[in-house]
Amino acid sequence: MRSDGGEALDERVDELSFLEHGVGAGLRDRLVEAAVRVARHRDQAEARMVLAESRDRGDTVHERHVQVDHDGVGRQLVGELDGVEAVPGGCNDRQLGLVLDQRDQRLEERPVVVRQEDANQCRRHHPIRLVHQGRDVSLVAVSVQPAARKVALIGAPLDLGAGRRGVDMGPSAIRYAGLAEHLAEALGIETDDRGNVHAPVAESLASGDERARFLPQILELCDRVAKLVAAAARAGETPLVLGGDHSVALGSLVGMTSVHGSGGVVWVDAHGDLNTPKTSPSGNVHGMVLAAALGLGGDSFAYDEWTLPAIEPRRLALVGVRSLDNGERERLKQLDAKVFTMSEIDRVGIEPCMREALTHVNGSAFLHVSLDMDVVDPEVAPGVGTPVRGGLSYREAHLAMELVAEAGTADSFDVVEVNPVLDRENATGKLAVELVASALGARIL
Repeated sequence: MRSDGGEALDERVDELSFLEHGVGAGLRDRLVEAAVRVARHRDQAEARMVLAESRDRGDTVHERHVQVDHDGVGRQLVGELDGVEAVPGGCNDRQLGLVLDQRDQRLEERPVVVRQEDANQCRRHHPIRLVHQGRDVSLVAVSVQPAARKVALIGAPLDLGAGRRGVDMGPSAIRYAGLAEHLAEALGIETDDRGNVHAPVAESLASGDERARFLPQILELCDRVAKLVAAAARAGETPLVLGGDHSVALGSLVGMTSVHGSGGVVWVDAHGDLNTPKTSPSGNVHGMVLAAALGLGGDSFAYDEWTLPAIEPRRLALVGVRSLDNGERERLKQLDAKVFTMSEIDRVGIEPCMREALTHVNGSAFLHVSLDMDVVDPEVAPGVGTPVRGGLSYREAHLAMELVAEAGTADSFDVVEVNPVLDRENATGKLAVELVASALGARIL
C-alpha cells in the first residue's frame, strides 16, 4: 500500500492503492517494522506501506512492513498488530486506519481514498481517515477492519451422508431461528440469501456402494454448493453454508479452492471425519468429507473439474474432537495437523487451543471455519445428527467463535448437523445462530 503527497495537510486527499495477488492474509500476531516520514514543512507528509504475507505462492512477498523516513531522524517502531481483518484475494470492502501522533495541540482528520485492486484488476474504492495530531509523527496504530460485511447464505438440505434422518431440515431451522435478523441487528451485517440447493431424498434413490452410500448424489449436490460459494466469494461476499450433514462442507471447500487455491480449515467437530470408503465402519459419507477434501478419499471422490486437495495438509486444525475411529487415528499420525481433543481442552482451556489452531492454519490462500453443532455437549445442543457426550459448554463454544472473529482471518463458514427432529424447541438452531454471530464479531460489550 502506498500513500504519497506533498500538498498541505489541511487540503490534501491522498490515494492509497494496493495490489493483492490472491493474498488472503491476516496481520494478527505479526511484528511490523514501522516508521513515518514528515517533510521539512509541517504541512506535508509522505508514508509508504507494503503489506503482504507468504502464502506459498509465487506471486506474494514474504514480509509485511511499513518503511519510514523522518527527515533523517529514522524513527522506528516495532509492534504487534492485533485484531485485524484479512485482506482477501477478491474485491472485498475493507477499511484501513492510520493513527498518526504529531504531539501538538491540534487534532485533524484527513480523508484518504483507498483503491483496492486484485490480480484480476477488480477495483473498489474506500474512504479512510488519517488522524494527525501535532508535529512529530509516529505510527501508533494500524488496523484493517471489515467494512460492512455481506454474508451469502447458502442452504444445503442434505441428509444422504448421515446415518440418521432429519438434518436436511437444518437450514430451515437455522433460518427460522432468525439468522438474518440477528446478524442485521447485532452486527449490521446484510445477508444475501441464495436459497437452498436441490437435494434428493433417500427414499427416491438406491444407496449404491455400501462403503460410501449415496456418494454420486452427494458429490452432485456438493458441486452445486461449490458453484454458489465460488460466485459469492467472487462477488466479495462471505459464504456461509447451512447444512445439512457435514458432507456439504466438501462443496464449501471446493468452491473456495476454485477461487483462491487450496486453503486452510479449522474443523470444529466432535468427530474427525477422516475415514475413507476403505476404513469407514458405517459407509456414511459425512464421516469421510475431511479426508476427501485433503485428497485422500480415493478416485471415487473425483468429480468433474474439481481441484483436490482443497486443503493444504499442514493447514488443518481440529477442535473439540472426542470420537475417532481406528482408521482416523492412524491417518492423523500421518498428517501435519493440529488436533485439540476435549481432553486437551479440559486440561488447558478452549482459549489457548483455539488460538493455536488459528495460528496453525494461518498463511493459507483462504481460511474456512467448519462448525459441526455436535461439537457442543448434547445437554446444550440436543438437536444434532450424531450427538456425543462430553462436548463444549455453551460459553466454550461462544468463546471459540469469538476468537475466530478476533483473529479476523476467516473467509468462509459452514454450520452443519442441526437436526430439528431431535431438538427441543429449536434450541440447537437458535444456538447455531448465536455461534455464527459470535464468529462474525458479536460481543457482550
